[in-house]
Amino acid sequence: MSGKRQLFGGVLCALIVWCTSLVAQGQVFRDPEETRPSSLLPFFAEDMSSVRMVELIFDGLVFKNKRGDIEGGLATSWRVDPGNRGIQFTLRSGVKWHDGQPFTARDVVFTVEAAKNKNTIFTGSGKFNFIASARAEGKNKVHFTFTRSITDSPSRFTFKILPKHKFNGPAINRRDRFNRRPIGTGPYRVTRFTLRKITLEVNQDYWKPGKAARVVMQHTPDKTAQVNLLQYSGGKAGVQAVIFLPPKNIPLFENSDSIALEPYHTVSWWYLAYNHGNPALGDVVVRNAIALAIDREEILQANLGRGDILSGPFTESSPFYDFDVELRQPEVQRAKSILEEAGYKLKSGVRSKGKNTLSFSFALDKEMPEQQNLFLAIQASLKKIGVKVTPKYLDHAAYKETVWKRRKFDLTLNVWSFEEVEDVRPLFHSQGSLNFINYKNAEVDRILDQAKQSNDYKTYKRKMKALHALVNKDLPYLFLWSLDVYSGVSKRVREVFIAPYYYFTSFREWELKR
Repeated sequence: MSGKRQLFGGVLCALIVWCTSLVAQGQVFRDPEETRPSSLLPFFAEDMSSVRMVELIFDGLVFKNKRGDIEGGLATSWRVDPGNRGIQFTLRSGVKWHDGQPFTARDVVFTVEAAKNKNTIFTGSGKFNFIASARAEGKNKVHFTFTRSITDSPSRFTFKILPKHKFNGPAINRRDRFNRRPIGTGPYRVTRFTLRKITLEVNQDYWKPGKAARVVMQHTPDKTAQVNLLQYSGGKAGVQAVIFLPPKNIPLFENSDSIALEPYHTVSWWYLAYNHGNPALGDVVVRNAIALAIDREEILQANLGRGDILSGPFTESSPFYDFDVELRQPEVQRAKSILEEAGYKLKSGVRSKGKNTLSFSFALDKEMPEQQNLFLAIQASLKKIGVKVTPKYLDHAAYKETVWKRRKFDLTLNVWSFEEVEDVRPLFHSQGSLNFINYKNAEVDRILDQAKQSNDYKTYKRKMKALHALVNKDLPYLFLWSLDVYSGVSKRVREVFIAPYYYFTSFREWELKR
């Protein structure tokens, strides 16, 4: 027995020395995040810090590689059915979950059943609507039948797979313990989860293990602090990347010997949201006056740097952006005139019409520090036309509860981020899962319903352009801008490729040098 103990002790010491050696060699990648991940359960990873962590912990059947091609992840090959009505995947053999349990076809089937369960409520459930059924064929094959002919079916299976044995059934809620104790098959596994820090260790059982021994996500809401940590990326307290580098700090690193500027292509846009449940903001005249009072170009350049001013709910790189729709130009005098003509009279600096007073609360997320200066600029602009806005600062959890769940706000400012192209149905359909602004427009619903039912891409594209023109006129939001985004990454990190939206898809290939 003592011999076994000595052997165990020797192996343990060797492991400790090995791990310590890796850390000493600089194999710890530190990443500061503005917001804490809200969930590490893939269905509920709805903020970008969650999405980035999930990318390290979980795998999909396939993923998009550096060339933009579909490559096998948990699946090694696939065969599309005749008529594109289904697909069969052959799964990678020998894969284990982080707790040592074997990965099988049953896990894949369970994931789809959970996603389609009426009691699993999450914003991305629509991505599973094309699947009619999923069937395990032994341990290493799974077959999917589609609701219609799908020409690009392999690319639709990038969603992350969940371990069946960690859940009591297919109805999953966002408060499940798995949220903070996730078990995946990905290149990194969670070893510590606190309010300030998430630590991940490399998964040595992975078929192509990552080169960094450890990843540490540090909750650092202050952007200035993030930039300072990046400047000292070579030290023990430094970080190796800042995901979104504030434009004002880009010149600081343009000729840096230690930091590289890496373009980060995202499909995202900023918006000013009106709560249509407020009778005054439900009036398109008021929404239009607010839009005319705000000089978006001036505010963008003064606070965020470079980007594109938008006329609708798509970025300029989107196939659905309609360049024939003209941008609203700031016209303060016209804004005053249309309010006056609509009966909103100015008294003591604030306009009102009957019971509708143009005095609104403006909800702000404390963990988005750039919001403060943007708000002050908007506040000053609206004061000129007799619209008063009062800030209401909320911590991140309270902001989500107040704005997105309870919908107890008048105005707010934020960003929508999408995967590859903008799926805006959840935002603008009257029954949309992300329609937190209480927006209702029968014509918008009709266009979105027709687009959903269409199997023809050209028809879908035409419908989306029609939607662009309609919402530009009706202004459910004031569409602001999409930004030119750069990450700052230490030059000690080699083989860097930043995946659009997901960021860390290729992280296992990143290598930290001394």
